[in-house]
Amino acid sequence: MGGSRISAAGHIWLIVLAWKTNLKSYVTWKSSRGGKQETVRDNRVGGSGDERQAAVHGSSAGGKQEAVRGSGRGGMQAAGQGGSRGPVGKGCRWMEWLDRAVLAADRMPLWWFGFLLLAVTFIPYLLLGEGSVFPIHDQLDETLMCYVLTGRNFEMGGASLFPQMLGGINPSGMQPSAVLFILLYRILPAFTAFVLQYLIVSGAGFFGMYGSVKEITGSSILAVAAAGCFMLLPIQPVYGLSVYGVPMLLYCFLCLYRGKHVAGSFAGILFFGLTTHLVLIGYVVLGFWFLAILWMAARKRRNRWVGMGFLWLTGIYIAVNRSLFLELLLGNGSYVSHREELVNQGAPFWETVRNVFLESAQHAPSLHRGLILPILALLILGTVFRKRMDGEGRFRLLAAWLGMAVLAGTALLYGLCLSPAVAEFKNNCSGFLRYFQLERFYWLYPAGWYLEFALCFSMWWNQAAQGAEGTGGSLQGSRGKKHMMLKLAVLACLLLPTVERIKTESYFYLNVNQINNGTGITGYITWESFYSEELMGQLERAIGRDMASYRVAHLGMSPAPSLMHGFYTVDGYSNNYPLEYKHRFRRVIEKELLKNEQTRLYFDQWGSRCYLFNGATGNAYMLGKAADVKYEGLEFDLEALRELGCEYIFSAGEILDGEEMGLTFMGCYETEESFWRVWLYRL
Repeated sequence: MGGSRISAAGHIWLIVLAWKTNLKSYVTWKSSRGGKQETVRDNRVGGSGDERQAAVHGSSAGGKQEAVRGSGRGGMQAAGQGGSRGPVGKGCRWMEWLDRAVLAADRMPLWWFGFLLLAVTFIPYLLLGEGSVFPIHDQLDETLMCYVLTGRNFEMGGASLFPQMLGGINPSGMQPSAVLFILLYRILPAFTAFVLQYLIVSGAGFFGMYGSVKEITGSSILAVAAAGCFMLLPIQPVYGLSVYGVPMLLYCFLCLYRGKHVAGSFAGILFFGLTTHLVLIGYVVLGFWFLAILWMAARKRRNRWVGMGFLWLTGIYIAVNRSLFLELLLGNGSYVSHREELVNQGAPFWETVRNVFLESAQHAPSLHRGLILPILALLILGTVFRKRMDGEGRFRLLAAWLGMAVLAGTALLYGLCLSPAVAEFKNNCSGFLRYFQLERFYWLYPAGWYLEFALCFSMWWNQAAQGAEGTGGSLQGSRGKKHMMLKLAVLACLLLPTVERIKTESYFYLNVNQINNGTGITGYITWESFYSEELMGQLERAIGRDMASYRVAHLGMSPAPSLMHGFYTVDGYSNNYPLEYKHRFRRVIEKELLKNEQTRLYFDQWGSRCYLFNGATGNAYMLGKAADVKYEGLEFDLEALRELGCEYIFSAGEILDGEEMGLTFMGCYETEESFWRVWLYRL
């Protein structure tokens, strides 16, 4: 393991030692509030004032004066008598000054740190431009196209069908995860809009987490630590605030609960509702909000702002997803979705629960594994020493245990929803019940784990602050002042493994690596090389016709670059398109599917990628020019392909017997920067 890793035993040792040290100082402070501190000291240590002071700081058993003198004739004794004039006294003064500085920082607003972090982490995108690196799977090859195509069709005044993909697709099948950001893709180039969207959701993630942790714990340092980690998680920005926005919504809820910043909270809820998707996270947060209302009702705590906030968010989701609600309530869907043939796959229950609890799941990376042991240790120690806590500390302990129960319950729910029994039940259903993913509660994990860590750590962190406040806001007279730096050091050590992992998996690190080494070493596929705008322009000129007058298909490559350029395609990637079209497209690849059972199941039992799958390369769709693919003996039904309107094929490899198939070779195209090499064929 690397040098920044801390073993499990090391985690526990740090927490126990620090907690024990703090509890001793807390007890000393509590006794001093009753005027008993000097009595306690006199009972434990006899002799003069100087000797008592030395004994308090340096003793462990009986004969404490001997312990002071034991390190040498005149050495420690001189230090004890000389007070702050010796090197030990100077060290104490430095530690006291540092403790004061940490506590002062903890009390001041540190939200501005978010702007510094955003400025630093987005510098690589300014330097690289379209040479920047972002994960492609489910982002650049699918969800981003929902924004791009929706923006283009809004420019045309809206349409009942989006004609660019799959021969024409219903807008409900292309609804972006964050409808508010469609405006960016309407008025800005796609790359600029994407980076700006990323900047907005990252900023919302930081400031939302900062506000929530600050509101819950009162600590600015814990708020910055949690918010910084959360903001740098490799969360895909195309999903808007469905992951990044959870802490922001929590902060709005807390403000409404406490009756402050009401107008700003309702504005924040509106922003959240327009930048999230109901089926990704909306039903989850509405469910927890409703439970909170029931809890307040059971305790007879009326709060009109919380109730109005719930109705406000519900109304926003209904307005944005009105077509979905009409389909569910009235059954007036305009087409039967291909998801009616979706086959849900079961998974081993306990193995699934374990994997999700330790690592989260798809599209919600929390990288929290290194936090689990510290959280559990803090919870156990807090329970052991709960009698020494005040009322607020005990409430936080209860809230922390409840938070851990929610996190564990989320993993159990995920395992249950993917269990063979539930999968079989869903396969016997039709419509919404067949493909609804109740297990998406795990999208709370990235926010939940860092909120949980901050809450657990605050039970110990805030004790010294309480001690300081008991002396009129000054640390003088409280031994809590001598442990703020220790607390900060422990916080850094506990977060170090997680920070190291976040660093190496963040988008920021990917792009810094790209700046330092380039694609030749990193092997990364950049925005520019994936979409290959120059290459697509060559293909457009080679065909020489208005792109709206014909359709193209893709062999061994994603249709996303063609769609981004403006081509109209018969293939595509959509999680909701007509089942009838899937059946028509299947006729094209039917014989090829019979050559590869795995590929056949991939298409028949899922089918969201409607591509020219084949027996040679299976369901591969990222065959760049380095793959050097050659096809021969393909048995596509070209007549069925023509019936879909297709006139050209963009192939990632040469079709050796293309002429025998009835294809006309029009040339091979590539550029230095492009990921693809494309063989162009006319049907």
